[in-house]
Amino acid sequence: MSILRLYITEHWPLEPECDWALLGADGQPLEQGRSDPRHWPKADSCEVLLAGAQTVWLSVRLPRAPKREQERLVRFALEDQLIQEPDSQHFVISDRQDEQARVIVVARERMRNLAAQLEALHRVPHFLGSELEYAPQREDGWTLTLTRTHALLAGAGPCPIPFDIEDPAQPPSLLATLLEQARESNRLPARLVLCRAEDLAASDLDAWTQVLGLPVEDESPYVWHSFAATTNLLQGEFVPDQRRGALLRRMRPALLLAGGVLAIELVVSLGQVVWQRQQVADAQAKMRSVFTSTLPNQPMVNPAAQLRRQVNEQRRQHGQLPDDDVLSLLTEYGEAAGGDARESLNEIRYEEGRVDLTPSPAMQPRMEALVERLRQRGMSVNTAADGKLALRRETLQ
Repeated sequence: MSILRLYITEHWPLEPECDWALLGADGQPLEQGRSDPRHWPKADSCEVLLAGAQTVWLSVRLPRAPKREQERLVRFALEDQLIQEPDSQHFVISDRQDEQARVIVVARERMRNLAAQLEALHRVPHFLGSELEYAPQREDGWTLTLTRTHALLAGAGPCPIPFDIEDPAQPPSLLATLLEQARESNRLPARLVLCRAEDLAASDLDAWTQVLGLPVEDESPYVWHSFAATTNLLQGEFVPDQRRGALLRRMRPALLLAGGVLAIELVVSLGQVVWQRQQVADAQAKMRSVFTSTLPNQPMVNPAAQLRRQVNEQRRQHGQLPDDDVLSLLTEYGEAAGGDARESLNEIRYEEGRVDLTPSPAMQPRMEALVERLRQRGMSVNTAADGKLALRRETLQ
């Protein structure tokens, strides 16, 4: 699979030409050059490296927190280090150790512009990185990477520092200032190593040494496209649709399994509903049959209430108490109250199948539980604001 790597500076696309390199499946360059998008070679995928000061790489203290809280904590931690408003910046954590983290920051507007331009060119990248993360570094000194338009200084801080330059053949004034500060704080490096872009002429090392006041050495040329992709800035709102589609393809078996389980659950639920409806219909048919055979000359309005009324009438004729008699209702109350029933009532009134009870003050703290037990026994219970209860036998519809 071939990869087209683009070296995008801060002047692109106003200056449409940029450096590019076409890499083969083994990661080795097949072609490289500098041209506008019309002459970029075809490739299977595209990667972009943001050059120079388009990004900054900052070191911050970042407490451990759930992922959904990370962005808010990063904004808070970087607020004092940013010139622009944190909401206008895109943050990506590159690495962290315990509570110390390094964060790459780039303007959201720049990311949106790049995404729109590259999509219009049909060169949607699957990786977008910061040149700062791949700047050459040496443990025994500072390393200055020189290009036509900017420089990267590594070793002077926890992260490389990007800055613009006018003449790559001359020592930058900012570098001289940083060295002077290091000299005053007794942190002067042992040497300065220069890494020049391939298209830059060799520097006069003796002149650099004389101006800067420390040994300056030249190293192999800086090859911008020879990096192993690590921190991808295409995260959050900037994840390309192609990557979202790839994620969905990887998740497809799990989604199909979940969909199958949901479909089975839906079928089972529908089956239960149909079965329950049939049970209700059978019960209603049985009730109609019983009602018609028991009360042949009466219209069926409320079968349960009518049958109960007929049963109570038969009980009275045979010397038995109906279920809505005051003694039957008080029996239900006594069984629900249990051991608390004794001396629990101050007043009892009965009228047409309803008994009104006035509980004693000692019973008030247990009224809620008592009402619940009465309802579980099939009683209809109404409570008044003054604590009185109205009980009647509930008629099922």
